[in-house]
Amino acid sequence: MAAVPKPSKSKQTENIRPKLDEFTQEEIAEKLREAQESHKPIFISAWKREPFKGEVIELDGQTQRIHIRRGYDDTLKIPFKDILKVDDPGE
Repeated sequence: MAAVPKPSKSKQTENIRPKLDEFTQEEIAEKLREAQESHKPIFISAWKREPFKGEVIELDGQTQRIHIRRGYDDTLKIPFKDILKVDDPGE
């Protein structure tokens, strides 16, 4: 029976979610709350996803997911810990 090689270090590091400091997490949460209250679209960069534009429709505290509407019938539910950056469309 042939030995199976271990996965390379580069492959292992690709699957590690970037750690955000507490200040950055609070800043992201505040921007998400403001976007939800104002019903304005925002740009979101999330782990293992292409950046996209959408409207925050719900901040689900129980599941720690953000519900984001990208179109008329297209809603994403993204874990809060996967969100890396939130920007206003005007920035």
